[in-house]
Amino acid sequence: MNRVLQALRRDWGWTGVTFAEIVAASRMGHLLVADADGTIHYLDPETRELIRLGGEEQAAQYMADPEVALVWRADALVEAARERLGAPGDGEVYTLAPHALLAGNYAHENLVLQPLADLISFAGQVACQTRDLPEGTPIQLKVMD
Repeated sequence: MNRVLQALRRDWGWTGVTFAEIVAASRMGHLLVADADGTIHYLDPETRELIRLGGEEQAAQYMADPEVALVWRADALVEAARERLGAPGDGEVYTLAPHALLAGNYAHENLVLQPLADLISFAGQVACQTRDLPEGTPIQLKVMD
């Protein structure tokens, strides 16, 4: 998880959150993270949202919401990915290919295995670069080495 924490600090630092600990990670790369003050945040790499939850009690209440639990577990997506791709390796999660992640296209053929640190990095960079755009604004990705 050290690489993931490094990716959080580097690519989500623009949020002003000082990430201190990864509390939990879902099989689809969603995170519960604690900051230096102990506040817990929910990071959704698909929507590129970082949601401040508060303390442990508030985080538990948030995670108990049936809709949040459904997104966190993502049972149907995880099962489809496992059938098509096999089990994730150490440090890997199921996610959508970058183009599908940005488009919100959850078709099973778009599911891939990816290192969690890479997913968090990609989502943070895209979130930073698109945060001020109106919803629905077309974007173009440029891959740079």
